[in-house]
This record gives sequence, structure tokens and C-alpha cells, in this order.
Amino acid sequence: MNTLLLFDLDGTLVISEGAGRRAIIRAFGTLYGSGSDWASLNTAGRTDTAIFAAMLCEIGRDPAEAWSPALWETYFRFLEDEVGRRPGRLAPGVRELLDYCRPARGLFAALGTGNLERGARIKLEPHGINDRLPVGGFGSDAAVRAELVRIGALRAGAHYGVRFDRVVVVGDTPLDAECARENGFGAVLVGTGPYSVDALERCGAAAVLPDLRDTGRVLEAVEQAAGASAGPGPAGADSGQGLGEAAG
Repeated sequence: MNTLLLFDLDGTLVISEGAGRRAIIRAFGTLYGSGSDWASLNTAGRTDTAIFAAMLCEIGRDPAEAWSPALWETYFRFLEDEVGRRPGRLAPGVRELLDYCRPARGLFAALGTGNLERGARIKLEPHGINDRLPVGGFGSDAAVRAELVRIGALRAGAHYGVRFDRVVVVGDTPLDAECARENGFGAVLVGTGPYSVDALERCGAAAVLPDLRDTGRVLEAVEQAAGASAGPGPAGADSGQGLGEAAG
């Protein structure tokens, strides 16, 4: 069986130490003169475009500017600076799990992250795993997380040239489980982000782990999550043909 693992980024793959948040705040200060420290800003599990839109509303601007090239480019400039100074670290077990994902094993890896695509690549570059995650769905595709996860699965099917029997989202927030359910995918949640294992278990996820350290245990959790999902059917290259333009 061909299984696709769609990985969230912040808190799941990389413990980023707030580089993205600091870059967003710096970008807003530069473009809009916002002096707020945005202490109450909630970014966990949300797409960059949704975060931008909420902040724009807060300062009385049109939320459609969340898609502004000027905002994106300013954010990328500050993100490169922040990541260059504080790149964070890979979460435990990530490199070993990605090493295990091979077509010969029927296990494929892709991204399903709320980061803008270029922002995701900036965050992953210091850790040398961009080549292990060659494709995915991003916050630059959709502000709604369930939609970008669906796009990521379709893109992965087209990239790898296979039809997936199972798709499992790997993330660290209840929103990851929610977007998986909306697509009929499984979900494995890990406690390496802002939520404890207990909190993640309470959100109804079928499989919750403290981290990705034990590859064998992760694979068992993937089986558990895939078995618990009740989706409309597999996703892959065949089902993605009609979405070619929308999926970029």
C-alpha cells in the first residue's frame, strides 16, 4: 500500500523558536508602522495568510492585503534574517523518519503547512531536509488549512506518479487533526509544539505521540490513524488530474 505522510512544519519538523512570528511583526512594523508587540497573536496551526489577514483587520486595513506581494517579500526578507540568526532545531526523530520514507517501502513524504511556500523553504534550509520534502501544500495556496492539505496530497500524487491508498497528516495542533478529518485523511499528532500530549488526546486524534523519535512507533501510529480515518477514498495522481491548475 502506498502511504503519504503530509508533514506540518513548525513544532512538528522544526522547533523554530519564533523566527516566523518575529519576522511577521517586523514586516508589519516596516510596512504599516505598527508598533504593537502582538503579544496576544495566536499563530499555532494557522496559515500565514490567515494570520496576515487577522493582523490587517486589527489595524483597520483590508484583509485582502494578506496576499500582497509587497507584504510577502518584506516578510521573506525578515524571515531570512531571523532564521539566519536563530535557525532553531529539528524535532527529535525527524531526520530518521524522513530517511525511512522511500518509494520502495510504499512510504512518501510531502509538506502540508500553513507557511508560505518560500517561507517554508527558508525555515527548512538550515536543516538540510528540503530535498526530502520536494512538494506539498502551503499557506500560499490557500488560507484554509483543509484546502491546502488537499492540494498537497494531489501535488504529491502527481510528483511521485503514484496513487496513494492512505494519506496521514502529521502535525502538532488540533487544527492538524481537524483538517485531516475534513479531507478523510488520518492524523498523527506529536507533543513537540505548543500543545501537550494530554491536550492533543482530548481533541479526538486517533494517534498521539510525545515526538517522532521512535520510527517504529510512528509507523504503528500511522497504521492506527489510517485505520481510524473514514475518508471518501484515496488521493493521488489519478484523482489530482482535474485539479492541476488550482493546485499550481
